[in-house]
Amino acid sequence: MRLLHGGAVALVSVVLLVLIGWPNQTVTTVAGTAEPWDPLGRGTPAIDVLGSSPWYGELYGDVTVVPRGNHSRQGVSGVRLADGAESWVYERRWADDMLEPIRVDDRHVAVPWRDGHVTLIDVPTGDIVWQTDLPDGPFAPENRTLDEEWPTAWELSVARHGSTSALVVLHDGRVDVLDTRSGAIRWSRHSGTCPGAHGTEYPGVGSVKGAGTAVLISRGCEGTTGYVVALSTEDGRPLWRFTERELNPLSSRDLGEGRFVSAADGGLVVRRTVDGKILWRARPADHYVEDYGVSVGLLTVPHESGITAYRVADGSVAWRRDVRDGGRPDVLTNGLVTYATSTPRTLLKLDARTGRVIDRHRFDKDIELKSMDDDLVAIGFQEVGTGDDQLIG
Repeated sequence: MRLLHGGAVALVSVVLLVLIGWPNQTVTTVAGTAEPWDPLGRGTPAIDVLGSSPWYGELYGDVTVVPRGNHSRQGVSGVRLADGAESWVYERRWADDMLEPIRVDDRHVAVPWRDGHVTLIDVPTGDIVWQTDLPDGPFAPENRTLDEEWPTAWELSVARHGSTSALVVLHDGRVDVLDTRSGAIRWSRHSGTCPGAHGTEYPGVGSVKGAGTAVLISRGCEGTTGYVVALSTEDGRPLWRFTERELNPLSSRDLGEGRFVSAADGGLVVRRTVDGKILWRARPADHYVEDYGVSVGLLTVPHESGITAYRVADGSVAWRRDVRDGGRPDVLTNGLVTYATSTPRTLLKLDARTGRVIDRHRFDKDIELKSMDDDLVAIGFQEVGTGDDQLIG
């Protein structure tokens, strides 16, 4: 009887594995490499609606990367803009939860998983560049429980070392900085611990952010004064330190040219990356630093009713333009053109270097600017169930 029972269990297990697949990782080429997409109207001064893109996707040239799957099969796919077909599909079966993919550069996306697995994918081809399994941090068991009372969140961002990018990962109470060429860990730090309720502990690092050639780490326990330490992207050596009131890592962004920007006390602060020295300040500003437009030599900042473009070198104003009667505009830029919302349904196209209005377009629904890659910008409609984004150029 035991033999019969064991045989039945084995047979059922084999059938289930055949139906749902073995626990593994696959990259499937579906429709082939994306072809260059050159629709009528692309690259002209006028704002033209050129096509559509999946709502949750991010643009990488002629491909949109889209999260996909369910609990047993999760991953991402590359959707061609030319015809909407999936060019490739990357999946892991029966793995831990996939976290939000992060853009490493204009060609590569990093896909992280809660079990510490990270895969770097070349978006145009769908090829896996590298994959690695990060060592567990001290809070890995709590992270696996997905209990919201424990610190389960991951944070990923991108820093730089010379001309090479580095992937900064906060997980399980541990910080790892990866070389994006190979996936090798350049250096690591444990967060330390803070005392919690009922004899528990939680990580002493609150947030981590790449800021050019520095990695900004926020430390401190509840009831104490938090501080931010800047570590070298190259080897993790300490560079400088400030209190959290002076500098919030999550409100910081790399500007290139050895500078980064952060928002503090209602103002804009640009510091030198190597030593944290303040180079210039400006007001007004807000804490939505990710919405700032960063391009060669200019920092384009949306504020109440308008836009101001500052010169990164010295903070002088390159141009300023009022574009709304009220409310803060959405802004995206590639250094040549800047898109901004002048009303909830009106889009402006500006010369990024002068602020001159090139064209305007009115939609029949409220819009939001989502992402921009090269000369394309994706806009979404602020209405449930509208489906895909629209692509304009």
